[in-house]
Order: sequence, then structure tokens, then C-alpha cells
Amino acid sequence: MEPLTQLTLKTIDTILERVAVNPQDRLDLRGVRFADPYALVLLYLFLLEGEEARQPVTVSWPQSQRVRQWMRAMGIPMSRFSHTVGPIAEADGALQPITRIEDESGVGRVVDGFHRRLEQRYPLTETSRRALVAVMIELFQNIPHHSNATGASSDPHGVAAMQDDEDSIFLAVADKGVGLSASLGLRAGYENLSDAAALDVVFHQGASRFDDPGRGGELRRIASLVRSWDGAFALRSGRALYSFDASGGDVYDVPHFPGVQLGIRFPRQLFV
Repeated sequence: MEPLTQLTLKTIDTILERVAVNPQDRLDLRGVRFADPYALVLLYLFLLEGEEARQPVTVSWPQSQRVRQWMRAMGIPMSRFSHTVGPIAEADGALQPITRIEDESGVGRVVDGFHRRLEQRYPLTETSRRALVAVMIELFQNIPHHSNATGASSDPHGVAAMQDDEDSIFLAVADKGVGLSASLGLRAGYENLSDAAALDVVFHQGASRFDDPGRGGELRRIASLVRSWDGAFALRSGRALYSFDASGGDVYDVPHFPGVQLGIRFPRQLFV
């Protein structure tokens, strides 16, 4: 099996599949030379899920010191999931490390923290920053609203992170709660949807578990905004992934993982 060199939105499901097939295998990330925030938060939740299920995954972390420094700066507790990872220097390259989103009352505080970090890095782009902050508010509120809508999740563990590179800003928001199909299933007429059908309902009907006029449609509106900015978008729930970029998109089958995980890539030119 070829070693993994990219830990990204497009490769993270390969990791979930490998461990599902061979749960006793050590997760080998030694060859990874690049990682994005979406893959990082999903990996983080995946490792936590293994701990909670008393099936912890042991990881061989990247040999690249630069990648390890960045993962450490982003808040990945590497020593917790391996016997040794070697010396790791402190790094300040993280635009926004992994941050917990626990309840609605804390959403404003978390968004303010993200906004402050954007403001420090991009001080002259008020309009674009505030547009991104509005997106954050919508996405972060989805966690307390929907991640444990059924009460079946003991700890949805909502998190968010953000990073920039030479041409984009990447925002990732994730939880390991009940997922879209279970949340939508609380509304009459939407019971027992498959994960792929739930994504279809969300993005083509703008539906949510609330049937009040004016409720729902946030994810569809955000996806439309990302399209208008020529960005990339991915939303994963259960066994289904909806993603698109400038070249197109579709709904894909993926290995099962609980909750909802979302990644958005914005062209950096919006902030420069």
C-alpha cells in the first residue's frame, strides 16, 4: 500500500477506510508532507472517537518536522496517541488552532476569537472579514442546534479551526454528533433518510429539522456564497459527502463517521 503523502479533504477518507478494514493497524502518517484543517479536525475527532470506544488508534506521526510543528500548533495532542513523537519545536503558523464549540452562549466568544486572528493577519480587508465572520456564526450555531438534536450523543465535541496558505483561507467546522439524517428525522416527513438523501434535502430544498417559516437554508446559502467566491466546499455526514470546487462537484459515498464535518476554502485574494 502506497504511503500517504497528503492529509487533505480528498485523502482523509482513505485513512478512515484503512483503519475500518484493519482496526489493529498503526495509523501511518510518516510520509505526510502537507495537511489541511478539514483533514486535521476530522482526524482529531476520529482519534477521540477511538478512545471513547476503548479502541484507541496508535499513530506514527509525520517525519516532516515542519508538518509536525504545524499540527502541534493547531492543537493536535500527538503524544496522547503515540508512545513518542520526538522533539517538536513551538510553531506560530496556525491562523486559528482547533477550538471547542460547546454551546450557543459560547458561539459569540469563539467567533470573536477567530475574527481577531483574521484582523491581525489581514488588517485592511474589513468587508471580506465580516462576510466570513457571518458565515462562521451560521456554521458554529449549527453545532449546538443540531449536533445532539436527538439527545443520543453523549459528547458531540464540536470544533473549528482555520488556516491560510499562499492562495486561500481554509475554515473547518466539525462534530461527532448525531448527523444530518438523524437531526432532520425529527421533522415530520423526513424520517429515516439516508445520509445522501439528507444532503440532497439540505442543499436542494433548504430544509432543516425546524418547520417554522424562515428557518433552515443556512447551509445552502453558504454553499451559494462559496460558489460566488470561486471557492471550494465540502460537507460530510455519516456515509455521504457533498463537495464542489471550480471544476464541479457531486455527492460521494464515504466510510461512516458520526456527526457533520464541513470544510470551506476561500480564495485569499478576497482578503488581500
